[in-house]
Amino acid sequence: MKWLAYLLIAAGLSTMFYPKAKSMYYSYQEKQLLEDWESSDEDSEILQSYQQLDDVFLDESQPKNTPTPQKTKNGIIGKLEINKIDLTIPIMEGASQANLKVAAGHLKGTSPVGEVGNSAIAAHRSYTYGKQFNRLPEVEVGDTIRVITKDKKLTYRIIDEMIVLPDDLSVLKKDASESTLTLITCHPMKNPTHRYIVKAVLDKEEVL
Repeated sequence: MKWLAYLLIAAGLSTMFYPKAKSMYYSYQEKQLLEDWESSDEDSEILQSYQQLDDVFLDESQPKNTPTPQKTKNGIIGKLEINKIDLTIPIMEGASQANLKVAAGHLKGTSPVGEVGNSAIAAHRSYTYGKQFNRLPEVEVGDTIRVITKDKKLTYRIIDEMIVLPDDLSVLKKDASESTLTLITCHPMKNPTHRYIVKAVLDKEEVL
């Protein structure tokens, strides 16, 4: 009959701890709801944009025989130039696979290029879609990046280069004191497992 005694003890303990466990569960749910409510829509959009790169870069490493998309002026917000690596590439709004086949993509939710904050721009690094960011690892701290829009010419100075894991969101951290530019591409070129990041700060702004 010992099993019956153990069963009664277990039932008693369950009855005693159930209300506490239930309370803890709902307290956790309340906390999660508050955190979701307090987090801004902008942060959510940045996270979605960055996570989207997982699929974009993975598809890059496994190219398919798809027709080349037609280039269009729609969505183009400017062009990016890095003389050090002989690069000139259009910038489109949104880092979708379609955009990144023909241009670099500005991650939605990050700061507009040239404004205070962190503006992130991603591009492929493979021979499937042209040179794009293929030579990005050749740039060095101190080199310049130029972004030209319809009304401004922005010159950035590179301050850091790094290789990070795909889920490292620290590279998109906002800066409330200056205008920063974050360039993102895959690493290595084949079967990418990481991100290659170049960080730069705004040095000069010219009105066109």
